[in-house]
Amino acid sequence: MLTVAQARDRILERITPLAAEDVPLTQARGRVLAEEVHAERDVPPFTNSAMDGYAIRAVDVRGASASQPVRLRLLGEVRAGAAPTTAVQPNTALRIMTGAMVPEGSDAVVRVEDTAERDGAVEVRVAVDSGTSLRAAGSDLHRGDLVATTGRVITPGLIGVLASAGRTSVRCVGRPRVLVLTTGDELREPGESLAPGQITNTNRYTLLAAIEDAGGVVIDAGVARDERQDLLDRLRNVREAQLVVSTGGVSMGAYDLVRGLLEEEEAVDFWQVALRPGKPLLFAAVSGVPLIGLPGNPVSTLVGFELFVRPALLKMQGRADLERPRLTAITEVPLVNPPHLEQYFRGIARRDGSRIAVRLTGDQGSHVLRSMADANCLIVVPQGTREVAAGSPVEIMPLAPID
Repeated sequence: MLTVAQARDRILERITPLAAEDVPLTQARGRVLAEEVHAERDVPPFTNSAMDGYAIRAVDVRGASASQPVRLRLLGEVRAGAAPTTAVQPNTALRIMTGAMVPEGSDAVVRVEDTAERDGAVEVRVAVDSGTSLRAAGSDLHRGDLVATTGRVITPGLIGVLASAGRTSVRCVGRPRVLVLTTGDELREPGESLAPGQITNTNRYTLLAAIEDAGGVVIDAGVARDERQDLLDRLRNVREAQLVVSTGGVSMGAYDLVRGLLEEEEAVDFWQVALRPGKPLLFAAVSGVPLIGLPGNPVSTLVGFELFVRPALLKMQGRADLERPRLTAITEVPLVNPPHLEQYFRGIARRDGSRIAVRLTGDQGSHVLRSMADANCLIVVPQGTREVAAGSPVEIMPLAPID
């Protein structure tokens, strides 16, 4: 059997980033840039006020204080979004709003809270230096500045910068279309009554959510019954996808048809990984489209998604950070592991002073989906380790923030 790392590397070797496409800024969050972006204009395009206050000449208020305020004649005001209608003259001021263009003649803004306005004049109670509370033209970006490089993930903050730089769309790596197929005669939809031997199809819903969370676009092929023709029918649109993800049908049972069908086509790259939960993992191809076949047990499905499917989806999108960061924690409970496997326990980690402590979520059976839903991390016990004593350091893979 391949190790977890070997299996992941084998999958990623056969995954390539998708072609680039133009994406409106409103849809670009989380996407990966496929171009360098340069500012098309200065930002801000004009010197503007950083405060609500009064545009003045600093030289006129150099002796101002609370006990001896300087009185300046008020010429009017400048609102944000409008050009000044007059210039500041010696011993005069213009009321100005935050973001408004600084008028000619002014070289500073005094805050409104440092003034008092009465009888057509403003009393300034502090001295200010030239440049006080001004935002100079181009102080954020100059025209031609490099705003973002190829490969950068687009965050909400970067979207704002791109908009200010004059862009309405950007070129991004495509989002992978993922055909999702769950298999099994026993599966029923949520809300349906269950006859003896039937279960609710949770994998379909967890996978759809996980794929969308990782940036994929789902093509839902529904549930294939344990019949060869039904399986073939649901894969007929496979060329519309760049990746197929299935659950169930990859183990050693008489009705595990997914594996059997692909072995007939000599399309299986590998089967089985030295992993718990999720040992019967399949990597193959359907009509040239990569397929990752996950086990049917709900926890095995999600662990397999984290370790193999998510990195593949991120690579398709041009991401460099394919794996979640790992941290060191102290286990509060002993962990027992078959030494020939790498095991991923579901854990709850918490910060305890300068260290991180971690405990199990409860029953670790691969059918106990709640153990995954309650977890904020996976606890990694490497292959070759039989037991980890309580109080020992362990590696964890955070799935959510650790408080």
